[in-house]
Amino acid sequence: MLYIHTTVKRIVHGSGCIKNAPAEARRLGGTRALIVTDPGIAKAGVQKPLEDALEQDGIPWSLYDQAELEPTVDSIASCAAAAKDFKADVIFGIGGGSALDTTKAAAVLLTNDGPISQYFGMDKVPLPLPPVILVPTTAGTGSEMTSISVLADTKKGGKWGVVSDHMYADAVLLDPELTLGLPPAVTAMTGIDAFVHAMESFVGKAATPITDALNLQAMKLIAQSIRRAYVNGSDLAARADMLYASAMAGMGFSNTQNGIIHAVGTAVPREYHLPHGLLMACLAPLCMKFNHMAQPEKYAEIARILGEKNSDDTLALAERAAERMHALLRDLDINAGLRPYGVKRGDLPLIAERAASNARLIGNNPRPATAGQILTLLESSYL
Repeated sequence: MLYIHTTVKRIVHGSGCIKNAPAEARRLGGTRALIVTDPGIAKAGVQKPLEDALEQDGIPWSLYDQAELEPTVDSIASCAAAAKDFKADVIFGIGGGSALDTTKAAAVLLTNDGPISQYFGMDKVPLPLPPVILVPTTAGTGSEMTSISVLADTKKGGKWGVVSDHMYADAVLLDPELTLGLPPAVTAMTGIDAFVHAMESFVGKAATPITDALNLQAMKLIAQSIRRAYVNGSDLAARADMLYASAMAGMGFSNTQNGIIHAVGTAVPREYHLPHGLLMACLAPLCMKFNHMAQPEKYAEIARILGEKNSDDTLALAERAAERMHALLRDLDINAGLRPYGVKRGDLPLIAERAASNARLIGNNPRPATAGQILTLLESSYL
């Protein structure tokens, strides 16, 4: 079987590395920068160090701070229009996954015709993008390292991905200092999201020795640091572990895709307005229990990473991976299952149908899953 491993071209990392942003822009030929972020990031001023660095270096910039937490086709068009109006020749995305996904998708429309919805799916973007530099301020989505932008489809419902090698960033800046102000709840949700990225890539059908190495290290760093980052947001070492783990997980799953947890989570109707990281976290134990027999050796390793020390029985150990994840969620004050977050039982059949139809994700899951199986799985937590 043939495997191809691709990733971003350049990673700059270390505390304070945001000051290197102008040099990265100029290296790519950038002379006018659009900074893309969301209203919350802008209100908190998290992007200010980037603005200051560009200002001091004499690079004109404009701020687009309307990235939506659930990016839509219309919001991507709006961001692309802002870049064209400013005549930007380099695009910075700074923030969480939604801001970074908005940046990548908007950049597609700077060199390719719209709407962005025509590129839903794999490898449908025909032309390369202008220079894109991504700066994550959460440690979870790994979007800075991936070739995918996840968008809400307001016409068909659910969330869908635009996936293309053209969408890899030209440079990524990983500065742990930018994550110090992340609130505990966001730290928890995004951190579990990163763990799920690594785990689903690790157990998936498309896993390779290269992605296994990245995903194992990502899971280990998160397991050893997420509780510290949650209870003490100023712990810079823990923040660095989480940021680097998220990036490594992104490098891994961008080459393998995810699995059933993401398929179900992205199928939840957007009207519930549940954060992506929360959905990944609350669905993880259920889906791990569903999957563990398909990859017992790997789920046994996941159980060990999460702190399980008992049993030499591989299958028994694999089964306890879900229990260890449940214990981690309790420490992070996250409930398991959809019911605690107001998802109605009557919506479960729709969620199951949408999830099962996501061939990109279910196709990589180690255990095949039909709509009926997914519905049974989800309903088990409503009994």
